[in-house]
Amino acid sequence: MTHIRLAVVQDAPALLEIMKQYIETPITLEYEVPSVADKETQILAFSHDYPFIVTEDEREVTGYAFAHRNFEQPGLSWNAELRAFIRLKQRGHHYGTAVMNVLMDILRLQNIRNVYSNVTEGNPRSERLHSKLGFTKVGVLHKTGYKNGRWLDLQLFEKRICDEQYQESPAPFIPFSQLDRAKVDEIIAKANRELAAGGN
Repeated sequence: MTHIRLAVVQDAPALLEIMKQYIETPITLEYEVPSVADKETQILAFSHDYPFIVTEDEREVTGYAFAHRNFEQPGLSWNAELRAFIRLKQRGHHYGTAVMNVLMDILRLQNIRNVYSNVTEGNPRSERLHSKLGFTKVGVLHKTGYKNGRWLDLQLFEKRICDEQYQESPAPFIPFSQLDRAKVDEIIAKANRELAAGGN
């Protein structure tokens, strides 16, 4: 049975195995798979401020997802970018939906108001996922990515995840490492109950 948990540095080799399945495709615009040490550094760095989660079954890690800061200026601190990768043989079981929802639920605790995602052209599966999750396509960066001898469009998706009205003084961003862990655990537990109920 597949379940979701927080990522740890020991997951790095498994995450690289998943990434290798996409490295020759335009789904990621990375050219090379990083080293295990680099992936460990990424897990530690990102998970200090934002959620970094994995899915796993009885045999292996089946996918991973994380949020990260997409704008550097302090006045844009209430936004985050999401990324998710599911092992190819595990796609079609709604794991992408589950991990994206967990990320957004945790980001709400952090006072994030808007989330974003970039989808390279030729990835209809990801486009459908974002549409299902209520994202809106807000633009296209034309021929902005280059991979495998082709210039590729990058589609921009956004979603507002905060129900409040916009205020002059928003609540400050709370780094993931400072969140009430019990609330985080409950979000993950709820997602795992839903996965179990779905028979996955």
